[in-house]
Amino acid sequence: MSRKKNYLFCFLRWSFKIILFSISFYLLFVLIGGYIWTVKPKASNSNLEKNEIEIYVTSNGLHTDIVIPIQIETDFFKVLSQDSILNSYLGKTNSYKWLSVGWGDKGFYNESYNGGFPSVSACLNAAFVPSETLMHLDFYKNNLLENENCKKIKLKKEEYQKLLQHITMSFRTVREDSESKVQHITNQTKFIRLPQKGYSNSDYFFEAKGNYHLFYTCNSWTNEGLQKANQKTAHFSPFAQTILYHLN
Repeated sequence: MSRKKNYLFCFLRWSFKIILFSISFYLLFVLIGGYIWTVKPKASNSNLEKNEIEIYVTSNGLHTDIVIPIQIETDFFKVLSQDSILNSYLGKTNSYKWLSVGWGDKGFYNESYNGGFPSVSACLNAAFVPSETLMHLDFYKNNLLENENCKKIKLKKEEYQKLLQHITMSFRTVREDSESKVQHITNQTKFIRLPQKGYSNSDYFFEAKGNYHLFYTCNSWTNEGLQKANQKTAHFSPFAQTILYHLN
């Protein structure tokens, strides 16, 4: 065997070992941080509320969304209603009852149109390269049915408000006032909707904050929102199955 071939063989062998070690370490990290080391809800000082707010967490096996009731009186929906198109879904006499919200990789979302699965390059880019993100909004008319991929959660009012804050602060915004760095919702706040349609006639994309990568995925975003809402969650949850595991 020539010296060049020998060097190439050694390089490939060590590369394979490094990749195998990295994958094993990542999966071990998921096992410990996702299933063994959990975040338990904090005890609440307030009395049990009679009017708890129901939300859902849904999954397609890879991706999770948070589904919240359409409540016009909240600041989040007041901001959404400023969009002329979305306002038709948010009217008080409209039949739409639920809003599904998800955060994810921009390239992955864009290549998922028409039911297609993203290319290998898009998946690798989403995993290994910190990339731009989008918010995905979908409107539902009917109540959701609970199953292994759709879990219902009841939140107290303050827990729900914290969840809404997590969702709201994930949107990139355009403000008409000069204080563009203010981190609270005002009457001048506007979310940035993309001009193209979503996957159907009732869903839309918006610009989002943050970067998507192997250690912070769409499911990490859902997990963070549930943690802020004082729910039992994982410390590290890049996969949908980890989130659903703690909601059983």
